[in-house]
Amino acid sequence: MSAFINALTRVSNLISAALTPVDTQGGTLKAPPGLLAKSVTELEGLLKTGSALSPSDLPAALDAIKNLNGKGIDDRLYMLEKLLTLMSRMPQDSEVNQKMQSFFIDTLYKDLPHPPSAYLAPFPTLPPDPQPKRSYHYRTTNGDHYNPAFPNLGRAGMPYSRSVPSASIVPPSALPDPGLVFDLLLSRPANKFTPHPGGLSSMFFAMANLVIHSIFDTNRQDWNLNDTSSYIDLSPLYGNGVSKMKAPPEALRRFDGTGRLHEDVFGDARLLFMPAPTAVLLVLLCRNHNFIAEKILSINERGAYQNPPPSDEAALRAQDDEIFERTRLVNCGFFARVVLYDYVGGILGLTRDGSSFRLNLDEAIRQGDHDIAPVGQGNQLSCEFNILYRWHASTSAPDEQWLDAAFSGMVPGKPFNEVTVDEFTKAAAQFMRPNDPDPKKWEFGGLKRDPVTLRFDDAQLAQIIKNATEAPAHSFGARSTPEAFRVVEILAIQQGRAWGCCTLNEFRQFFGLRAYASFKEWNPDPEIYNAAQALYGTIDNLELHVGLQAEESKGPMPGAGLCPSYTTSRAILADAVVLCRSDPYLSTEFTPYNCTAWGYQDVAINPEDGSYGGPLTKLLLRNLPGQYQSGDAYVHFPFLVPTDVQKAMEKRRDPIISKYNWAKPLAPANPALGIKTLNLITVDKQSARINRIVGSGYKINRRLVNDALVAHLSQPKIEEAFVAITKSLIEQNSVVRPGFHSKQIDIVQSVINLVPVYFVANYILGLPLKTVANPLGVYRPEELYEAFANAGNYVLYDQDAPDEWFMAANATGCADIIKTQVKMNLDRLSYGVFSVTGLVDTIADIFSSKTNHSDTFLSQLLVAGKKVGMTIPDIAASLFAVVIPSVPQYSAVVTQLVDFFLSKEQAGKKLDLAQMSAAGPAMNPQIATYAKDAIQSIPSLTPADVGAVNGKATATSVSCVEGLMNEKIFDKTSAVILRQIFNLRNVHRAPGTSGILPKFEQLVMGQPQTFFINNLSGLTPWPTGLMLQYDA
Repeated sequence: MSAFINALTRVSNLISAALTPVDTQGGTLKAPPGLLAKSVTELEGLLKTGSALSPSDLPAALDAIKNLNGKGIDDRLYMLEKLLTLMSRMPQDSEVNQKMQSFFIDTLYKDLPHPPSAYLAPFPTLPPDPQPKRSYHYRTTNGDHYNPAFPNLGRAGMPYSRSVPSASIVPPSALPDPGLVFDLLLSRPANKFTPHPGGLSSMFFAMANLVIHSIFDTNRQDWNLNDTSSYIDLSPLYGNGVSKMKAPPEALRRFDGTGRLHEDVFGDARLLFMPAPTAVLLVLLCRNHNFIAEKILSINERGAYQNPPPSDEAALRAQDDEIFERTRLVNCGFFARVVLYDYVGGILGLTRDGSSFRLNLDEAIRQGDHDIAPVGQGNQLSCEFNILYRWHASTSAPDEQWLDAAFSGMVPGKPFNEVTVDEFTKAAAQFMRPNDPDPKKWEFGGLKRDPVTLRFDDAQLAQIIKNATEAPAHSFGARSTPEAFRVVEILAIQQGRAWGCCTLNEFRQFFGLRAYASFKEWNPDPEIYNAAQALYGTIDNLELHVGLQAEESKGPMPGAGLCPSYTTSRAILADAVVLCRSDPYLSTEFTPYNCTAWGYQDVAINPEDGSYGGPLTKLLLRNLPGQYQSGDAYVHFPFLVPTDVQKAMEKRRDPIISKYNWAKPLAPANPALGIKTLNLITVDKQSARINRIVGSGYKINRRLVNDALVAHLSQPKIEEAFVAITKSLIEQNSVVRPGFHSKQIDIVQSVINLVPVYFVANYILGLPLKTVANPLGVYRPEELYEAFANAGNYVLYDQDAPDEWFMAANATGCADIIKTQVKMNLDRLSYGVFSVTGLVDTIADIFSSKTNHSDTFLSQLLVAGKKVGMTIPDIAASLFAVVIPSVPQYSAVVTQLVDFFLSKEQAGKKLDLAQMSAAGPAMNPQIATYAKDAIQSIPSLTPADVGAVNGKATATSVSCVEGLMNEKIFDKTSAVILRQIFNLRNVHRAPGTSGILPKFEQLVMGQPQTFFINNLSGLTPWPTGLMLQYDA
């Protein structure tokens, strides 16, 4: 039955693809899924995730409607979580879903006033930022001028704002002693540890610590002032020139014209005196900055940079400043996406539940009255949120041990409950002071820098991250804060009182939540509510800090992953929206122009990356090469305890569970693993990748397929087919240039990339192409080339580790298409039209008007395969393994031959080639000889490419001589393509950059390698575009 349903699904999709128009008029190339296929997919999704809402949720909806703008909604009915779950399970392209998201985001943003209506103190007089503005927008060092109308909004050194004015009339003398409050309501009992119920790891709270220290740095002398900006600008990495605990920004930079920072530096000394994972994250973000800066300089997309940098001092500084500022924009954007996708994904339980849904916080929103919802208008953090982000209760067991040792050393000989505020502050002033003012010499967590490179050891950094990943955080709630934090919590309570902060109930009412009527309603545990009542008397007197810390915490459920107190849960979501949406450099000014096109796409989210879109995986894989592998659960879900993720996948019966390695990753044998190179990988490695994408259990016979290809392509009609395909593509895709009597064509995208696709699809595999000549076909040639290019890239080359999962998934998708279609063709040829697959193939042929040019080759291959005991699936898999990776490689070599002959230095050879091309097919052998000689002179071709074409491939690169890259096949067919191109009258490059192959050279592990740049500014081994002109 399953096979029948799958067959019907394939028919539905094929018919849908056949009925889409050939001319997309610049729109999407993707065909919509067939109705049956869509229904099956939606049913599978519903069975996997369950329904978001049920009749039992009606009371929550009615309560929200009735009390949203009245006495406040009852957050114990979980309306917020249910709404988030509903949006996450609806189709993302649904208009209803998009309108719900827009309303939701706009409502949360407007929870807080913009600009604030009150501050804790008057604005101090601050010196101007010494850095002048550039011609493009970038972040200032201290966070000023984010809003031109309010230039000091959110600036470092400004006072905290006040969100909620308090009307509490409780005199300070009536408030309980802070130490007694800690002992009765907050202190974690000794030797008692309650793991976080949502499965969050210690690593999650290391990131929380970094976020908190990015936006809070209370002045030691004046608590009203915040010495850091109110933006996620990575000030702990870059410094800000205001905080005394931050290194001067100029101490972190190299100023060598590359825009890079020194090795493994960061600017916030506070993080030296905390558990090591937070500092490790900063080290990785420093490395990420340098990675980005190197790419921006190497790609040099506007041609404005010199590499090596200029020797003139002023020019060198100007170049260094520009690259640094653009890089900082990109790196901060990367960090913000870690916050939004990994961190908020953990807060909402989306990652745990296997959802890649996230709120699109920077989107432009038109409200019902046509007004534009505010975005990028700046932010000023409030004292209430400073109080809210005190998450010491989450401290893991290893971090608690570190904390006990560190605090015991600060005030030796005294138990924690006897240390006074004065003793602690004096000791902390000495303890939290770097041993050297130079951040290049800072060390932490027992790690030592390499005396030559000044870098930390990759394996040791990775071990800290791995340990924090498997260490569960502690649950939130009353009596959860380690005893060592006693004096810190006393200071927090005193700080809230000094600020005149609102009460818990006032804070709840500000956010539209129902005020608590009793202590029991606030926390139903008798020990807690009785103690609180004895301390505060009435619930309306309960202070904000204590009320948030000791309030009953949520349990895990869809839409809830952080599981903090109920009030905290509501408030942090609003703050997350404001932090991202109010920052112009994460919204209105975060553009490809400011970031560079490559930088902008580098931070783009890929929901199919194996991490549900979480970019923290990329940060770890990129900057700790070889310490993890794609597929390690520890790197895909570092904010969750891996065993908890595994249990969640098992519970929902998610088949993806088998793709992960759940064991703790070991130190690598080869630290260079996971770096993209253009050196062909070994045959054994290629075979392993083929097995991964086609599936195990197939008997791959490369020789049989290659022999059959060489025999089939030796026929004269094959050369005629290549001539017809090439001429047709040139004629169809050439554009007349009015007034110049000439035509223009992208010879790569429109011809060279497509010729082998047309041939392989029509004459080898039997794929029905959707073309002008066959408008009812299924597969667009451009789509097939993209699929073949992805498969070839994955099979032939090492990948950047962050791309490995997605590349493998893409290659698997391509393999599934080829195997399925070829198997259908072979079944029809073997069993006739009355088998299930034969019937499906026949129906598809009728709708898609497919020709059967491939039947001759497939029949011969079928006979040969059966003689050696191969099954039809074996033959289909072998055909994929041999032919598909060779298609993009074939096009790449032909493209670079055309580019070579069009260079000024080869004008004489171009003239010879034109003369030979005009002489007709008899000159094909001479053209092939010309091509072989030229290949030796093209530096961007790899040794494997050269060896393939010249028949000298080494044993380790044997697969590069397969398929279309077989020497005999390449000689015979590439000469035909070159002849058709150079037979065009006066063919030459188009003017400007369009007539130049977009590429750049970069050193990879000390070896120069040439990468090409695609239309989405991504890097690829395959040429992507070259515009030529010729006389009409």
